Amino acid sequence: MKKLNFLLALILGMISGVTAQTTNSLYGIVRKNYYTNQTFDSATVQLGSINTTNGFVSNIGNNTYQMGINLTGAALNPYDSTYIFIGSGGNINTLHLGSGQMINQATVNNPVAISYFDNFRFCNGDSTMYGLARRNYFDSTLNITVGQLLLAKINTNTGTITQISPNSIGQSYALAGSAIDPYQMIYYYSTGSNLVGVDMYSGTVYSNTPMQLPNYSNFDNFTYSCADTALYGLVRSNYYSTVVPFQLDSSTVRLGKINPATGAITILSPSSLFGGGYSLNAGSAIDPNTMTYYYSTGTYLVGASLYNGQQNSIDSIQFADGSYFDLMRNFDNCLAINIIRTNNSTGVSEINQDNISIAPNPAISEISIKSEEMFSQINIYSTQGNIVYTEQLNANESSISINELNEGLYIVQIRLSNGKTIIKRIIKQ
Repeated sequence: MKKLNFLLALILGMISGVTAQTTNSLYGIVRKNYYTNQTFDSATVQLGSINTTNGFVSNIGNNTYQMGINLTGAALNPYDSTYIFIGSGGNINTLHLGSGQMINQATVNNPVAISYFDNFRFCNGDSTMYGLARRNYFDSTLNITVGQLLLAKINTNTGTITQISPNSIGQSYALAGSAIDPYQMIYYYSTGSNLVGVDMYSGTVYSNTPMQLPNYSNFDNFTYSCADTALYGLVRSNYYSTVVPFQLDSSTVRLGKINPATGAITILSPSSLFGGGYSLNAGSAIDPNTMTYYYSTGTYLVGASLYNGQQNSIDSIQFADGSYFDLMRNFDNCLAINIIRTNNSTGVSEINQDNISIAPNPAISEISIKSEEMFSQINIYSTQGNIVYTEQLNANESSISINELNEGLYIVQIRLSNGKTIIKRIIKQ
């Protein structure tokens, strides 16, 4: 554990210069179109950040690049302070978070067969970029064009795709987003009707559950929160005019979360969030320090509480020099986490099991942990990945003083004697 503490401290120390700049900020691509005599001429992109307290978009550095962007993925690597996106022409581009300078550009290539690389995310658990290798091929037997999806990873320095899935895991995906659970090493994507989980070790389908959307149409812009091990997204339903048939009248958008095992969606927002819509281009991001889910309507940055779904901020997006802010990513979410389900795990780690209780929660000075099964170790982490408490024992009950902890959210990791690991969250008041 001392070695783990040292490594976490080393990692956080290396990135401290960047985190100092990321307070109340999300990173993304600032895009601007140029017109000549009212005719579209070209477009430039530049790395930027948006301040979540006022909606102001600042450009990072003076480097601009003439290219389009692929809206199916983007990633932020906090360990080497880079932002990665795929531009027009099939290149994967790496920008430095501090200067905005292009430090690497490589053509995406798949040695097995020509494919795209979509819906990619950075996994903080193993510092690897995962996504979907997508391609179409003509089946001469069926006389149709068939789609293939395979979980893959990419080397951002060379652009080389390595396929993980031995066979296709689907034919298509919806532009609803993607997410990685780095604790369990599961990659999630949506077909529009089902949430599909893929084992990141074997590339095989881990779960495929129909999404239960009573009175709603879509579950979009989803992303994983390491702070409370939950999958959040926007639950959307469109309303059509009764006066003009088939004409879209308005829409409602609420924050929700989904249970990947059952597909059940819990609506958190008591009413529709601002504007009733969102920009697919912008993506979504979670700030674990304030437990806020952020999305963009295109003109406004909206923040919603992960606790109750209430809108807690709304800011008009303003630019120093730009027209659009796309592909938002957060620096702190899932920072310096530890993988729970290893490749050699004999059993699936259970998260938030009901047979383990922590009370009181929220707590002021002490918490009591009780379990139906014996546990061997308890670790408590801050949302930044710092371990603040550890205890080895052989019991099914433990009382822990939290007097010395600052107010805020903490992650409790409980290792059971049978090898499984449970994750819970507590709030110190």
